[in-house]
Amino acid sequence: MPAFLALLGVTLVWFLLPLIPAIRELLRPTDTAPLRVVDRSSGYVAYFARNFRTYLDKQIAALPAEAQAGDYLGKLPDGTQFIRVHKSAEALTHEVEAATHNRLVVVDAPLELPGNEMFLMEVYARATLIGGPNAVYRAIYAERDLGLGEGSKVLRWAHAGGTFGVSAHTVLRGRVTSDKRVVLGHNVVFERIGAPVISVARENEPPPPPPSSPKEYRLPEGSRRVGDHMRVTGDLDIPEGVRFMSSLVVSGTLRVGLGSIIEGSVKAHRDVELADEAQVHGAVVARRRVMVGAAAWIGGPVIAEERIRLGRDTVVGGPDLPATVSAPEVELANGATVYGQISAPVGGRTF
Repeated sequence: MPAFLALLGVTLVWFLLPLIPAIRELLRPTDTAPLRVVDRSSGYVAYFARNFRTYLDKQIAALPAEAQAGDYLGKLPDGTQFIRVHKSAEALTHEVEAATHNRLVVVDAPLELPGNEMFLMEVYARATLIGGPNAVYRAIYAERDLGLGEGSKVLRWAHAGGTFGVSAHTVLRGRVTSDKRVVLGHNVVFERIGAPVISVARENEPPPPPPSSPKEYRLPEGSRRVGDHMRVTGDLDIPEGVRFMSSLVVSGTLRVGLGSIIEGSVKAHRDVELADEAQVHGAVVARRRVMVGAAAWIGGPVIAEERIRLGRDTVVGGPDLPATVSAPEVELANGATVYGQISAPVGGRTF
């Protein structure tokens, strides 16, 4: 029996030996550097839209002369059924089933739709397109401005070369992009949005520098410097109206008070909570949640493993500071503005 127990002990130690660093890290985390997050797919947010335009341009160029101008009902060279709308939405009445369009739709002139349409194939708008309420789109490519009516739904992707306006109670599945800006109404559900600026109802810019420098905040005893940042064990509450001049890693929850400024990046092994008008000049990373109050500003990416909530008039990034907001769930209040991309695979919404 002693020999068997000794052999069993040696075997267990042998199997656990490779896991010792992971177990030690789990019990006492030492990953102190703020995460440098790079979204490798950021250049492909409009991937489907770009490919669709390339495909359609080639197909239309191969059509006969009579299909190059005016309303037209027919097929593309590859056999895809399509309809060209040149003057008004009346051309869409050619469809057999009322309000259901089972052809690829090409719109040449500015058009405003009455609503309740269901487009089972892609819509390509070469001019401004304004959708009516309660419409359903498989996918949309608009070379100029695009507007979706209240209660609309996009099933796959949508892209606008100009401003992309999304009315209230709209559902956006897949990827939504714009070369200029995306403006969201209230109670909009989304998954992924990319644009130079994304806002809810109104667009905001990063706040100006404070008129006077707040007093410098000193960390509690026991904090230590690791490279170019400071590490704090446990939770940390930074009071209101102070400035901290370095990056910061907290093993618990980090709370930043009203109007306080951190001139670096922050990372917390639990939550990050920013009060109203607080500022973080770099990235904000949390293992659980990032909760941001009103009129706050974050200069870099915001990443959380569970949830991100941006309060009223909060800004992430800037005109010259593209940033990413990424978490399984993302919530945006009125006036929340993101310069770059938002990724919420489980579900994002405006409120």
